[in-house]
Order: sequence, then C-alpha cells, then structure tokens
Amino acid sequence: MFRLRSFVLLLLAVLVASPVYAQSTPTVSLGDTKDFGKVLVGKDGMTLYYFTPDPLNETVCYDECAKAWPPLIVESADKLTVGEGIPGKFGTTKRKDDTLQVTYNGFPLYYWFKDTKAGETTGHRVGRIWWVVPPATVSALANPTLGTVLVGPTGMTLYMFTKDTADVSTCYDKCAENWPPLMVDKAEDFVPGVNLPGKFNTITRTDGKLQVTYNGMPLYYWKDDKALGEATGENVGKVWFTVVPETVTVGNNKDLGDFLITADGMTLYAFAKDEAGKSACAGDCAKAWPPLKVMEKDRLAAGAAIKGKLETIKREDGGLQVTYNGVPLYVYAKDLVPGDATGQNVGNAWVVVKP
Repeated sequence: MFRLRSFVLLLLAVLVASPVYAQSTPTVSLGDTKDFGKVLVGKDGMTLYYFTPDPLNETVCYDECAKAWPPLIVESADKLTVGEGIPGKFGTTKRKDDTLQVTYNGFPLYYWFKDTKAGETTGHRVGRIWWVVPPATVSALANPTLGTVLVGPTGMTLYMFTKDTADVSTCYDKCAENWPPLMVDKAEDFVPGVNLPGKFNTITRTDGKLQVTYNGMPLYYWKDDKALGEATGENVGKVWFTVVPETVTVGNNKDLGDFLITADGMTLYAFAKDEAGKSACAGDCAKAWPPLKVMEKDRLAAGAAIKGKLETIKREDGGLQVTYNGVPLYVYAKDLVPGDATGQNVGNAWVVVKP
C-alpha cells in the first residue's frame, strides 16, 4: 500500500512538472486598464497594441520601429496559450529573422517600450497608428481587396442586407442559415473596437435573440467565408454588401459648434491657401498639418450628420487625401486628444470644417 501511494505521488509530481499540466501564465490574457476597460496583455500584464499599417497577418515594423514596439514573440505556434474569455483567432506570423510574432484576428501584436507597469496604455494613439486591443464585438479590418470593413469578434467579415430596414431584420429561416446574424447574449455584452464612429445597437429577432446593428442596419456573416480577410459575400444577389465604417463624422464644442472629425475623434481643418481639389500644404507644412489620408482600396463613408460630399485627391507623394466638398482635410499635430481644436485660426489660415 505504501509503495502504491508513493508511486501515485511521484506520478502526480511528474505530471504537474510537465509542460502539458504545468499551471503557467497564458501568452495573452485580458488585463484591466483605467481608460479602456479590458484589453489584451502579455504574460507580465503589459498592454499589447496593434499597428494600422500592418497588412493582414504580416508585420512591417522592424529596426527602430521594433525597438520602440517590441513584437510579442513565441518559440513555436504550439507554445502560444490564451486566457479565458477572449473571443477571436490567435495565430503567428513569421518575421524576417524567422521569429514567430503572435497575431490576433490577423493583427500582429506589440508592446510599447514606454509602458513601465501593468495597466499603462501610453502607447495608445501614438502617431495615430498604434492602438490598444480590446476583445471587441465589432472591429475594423483592412481587407486586401475592399479596403477597411467591419468584422466580428473572430475577425470574420460582416455584411448588411439591403432588403432590411432601419432596426428591422428580414433575414430568417434559410436566409439566416446562409447569413448568420451577429448576436450578443445581452446588450451590455457588446464591446466596440477602437476608432469606430457611428451608432451600434441591438435589435430583438423573432426568436428573442439580440442582433447587433450599425447605424440601424443589422449585421451578418456569410456562410462561405472560411478565413480571415475573405469577403466572398460582397454583392451576392446585388443585395449583400460589406460594411464600411465612417471615415469622417461630426464633433462639437461650446465655442465652435459642430465641425468635422476623424474616425478617432480628431478635429479636421481646412487651409485657406488650398484650392478646390488641390492641396498647397506639403513638406514642413504637412508635418504640422498631417493630411487626412486613406488607403487606395478604402471606400469613404460619411457620418449621418454630414450633408456634403467626401472624395479623395492624389498628393505629390502618391497618398490619397480626403476632401469635403472639394476642400482638402487635415488634422493638427498639436491637437493631442479627441476634442482638441487648438488649430482654429492659426496663422489666420486654418479653420475647422463645418458639416
């Protein structure tokens, strides 16, 4: 009996010590932050970020960039572990040095060298291209063929149905089998991604379940999309389309009233020296007044309160700058957070843009 007991204890000790059974901290888990609630964090509880210039499942952050933004690395894909309660797909992408960087819904993940303790998020909004990563119900993803579109919690493309009306779904039975609605158990379970203006809400379907809506339009998946980045449901039957997040929307303050803002809430300005459809701000001017740019594949979407027309012009550097009724749009480098409008009347040449 004593020998049997000793053997069992020894066996348990071996199992606990083995990698399979060891209780270790996950590679990625959820951490609490003061400003953003729960976000993705690494093993040491330090905040993780994503980089908007990265293509899907690829990284373009190397050299000095990677010193400031160390990638989250794992020895091998099977060493990647994830904490409980995180929806979405985790994977890895190979970097130029053959190390494996962790990805979340196709976004490579990074730390920020200026964060010094768990819970800090000082890297959020740096350059307006680095952002924290909440476990969002809906996010924006740069699709390689369609530009930026909305995706669900697992990174799969979302769609709208033109036969639906505001806050009413007409897709049931066989339709809903082909186009599964994006659901949440409770309205308070919905978590928006960063930089998503517009109105998210829920509607109650005939079976009592809650479907997520964006600007009143119910959201769906498409059964034939199998992998991140796929959007094979686009234009099916000429009634199903991917959903473009708002590019420009409207903000306000008590001194200036309503004015145009970017998707992440930064005030937009017009330059008195510009001509319609042509920018006169380049070089040092463009460093102080960065043009509002979009990628070539991006489609423009205006917020509900905007009555004018959004278009793009090509700049000398080849980038596409957004215009409003022909007026090129800019942000101001000295505006640091949403709501700042310190560029108003600078040099008697810069003013906020009225909707």
